[in-house]
Amino acid sequence: MKIFRIESRVYFSDTDATGRASWKGIFDWAEHGRTEMLRSANPGHLQSELASGDGILTVIKAIDCRKVSDAHLDDKVIVETWMERIQRFSCTLGQRISTERGTVAEFSVKAAFIDRGTKHPVMVPDDFRKALEDDAV
Repeated sequence: MKIFRIESRVYFSDTDATGRASWKGIFDWAEHGRTEMLRSANPGHLQSELASGDGILTVIKAIDCRKVSDAHLDDKVIVETWMERIQRFSCTLGQRISTERGTVAEFSVKAAFIDRGTKHPVMVPDDFRKALEDDAV
């Protein structure tokens, strides 16, 4: 399984009054991981270009998140994202957010692809499928 990895840091804006990462920060890191993985599957294309004109949008259908521990102000955060399953009109991604102390949160995310104009489901784009299908179950 190919794991796409990005790093970030816990900034003050990611925390609550106690200096621990809030849910907002955790969900933001997960979104950044998914976005960068999708961008890597379409090299040379910006997210805005993929969605322009008659483009295809990626929408989240469901998120299952389990918080395991806390991340604290100034911690280095590692976001790992991988393809678990590609279906005809959707895919399921796995994600893990961690710090040096261990796992902070785990995600299972079901995403679908829709036509920007009609907002109707479309099949998973071939270039996306080809870029990631070797790593999916």
